[in-house]
Amino acid sequence: MISLNEIENAYNAYSKEIFSYILRSVYDHDSAEDILQDVFIKLLHYSEKKEVHAGNIRALLYSIARSVTIDALRTAARRKTESCDISAMPDTHNSHEEASSGEIIDTVTRIIGSMGEPEKSIILFRQNGLTYNEISAVMKIPERTLKRKTRAIIENIRKTLQAEGFFISSDTKDSNESFND
Repeated sequence: MISLNEIENAYNAYSKEIFSYILRSVYDHDSAEDILQDVFIKLLHYSEKKEVHAGNIRALLYSIARSVTIDALRTAARRKTESCDISAMPDTHNSHEEASSGEIIDTVTRIIGSMGEPEKSIILFRQNGLTYNEISAVMKIPERTLKRKTRAIIENIRKTLQAEGFFISSDTKDSNESFND
């Protein structure tokens, strides 16, 4: 069985990189912290059954993190599906304005789905409330570059929506206060 001292050393050495690995999958800071704790608990339980060598701890942590993250994502998806009650959803076909909102949301979702991985990650991190500082640390890119990429992503979405016939105000320069945190 691995000693608590060895677990503590592994946590000090690998927790940040394992946390970043998990965060890239779950896009939620709190969930990633919970999963990270579960990973180290599972490491402790695993070490009760099999011998863990010091040279294999990092690889073992990644393997456990992958497994626990997948389980957490499946559980979250199940909960989301179970909590969806179609009868409680509003009827969006009553108003042309509501239908347009749905169309815009569907179009934006499609645009984001067609983007590459770094862009999707940036959007999801921001959507889950991470600051630019936190995102730049996770993605290992300068904060200024991250802000530039975010502006480019938003501009790309705006132009695509306009090209598809949606009316989008071009006065986005005044509403960039979200870029300042």
